[in-house]
Amino acid sequence: MLAQEMGVIFTKHVGHMSAKSWTEFLHQLESKGLYIVIETTTNGRVMSPFGGLMPMPCKSETLQIVSSDELKQRGLPLGHHIVTKSKVDVVAT
Repeated sequence: MLAQEMGVIFTKHVGHMSAKSWTEFLHQLESKGLYIVIETTTNGRVMSPFGGLMPMPCKSETLQIVSSDELKQRGLPLGHHIVTKSKVDVVAT
């Protein structure tokens, strides 16, 4: 299936996925040494379900799947991350 086709199908299915389904999906990525990094430009913060603050979703965020080596290159520990891009980074890209 082409990426464009999967993209259309994915948007229809994603709204029906439970937190448990997402957790299983993320565990599958982790088992392959892959992690999600969400980059956002928002300064707003919301409470994480597990405590602490995290950036609010925004329209300009990007979602990337990276390897453990790519996490190390970014200076991030092993795991999934939400990082805030500075406005300087956004203008430069």
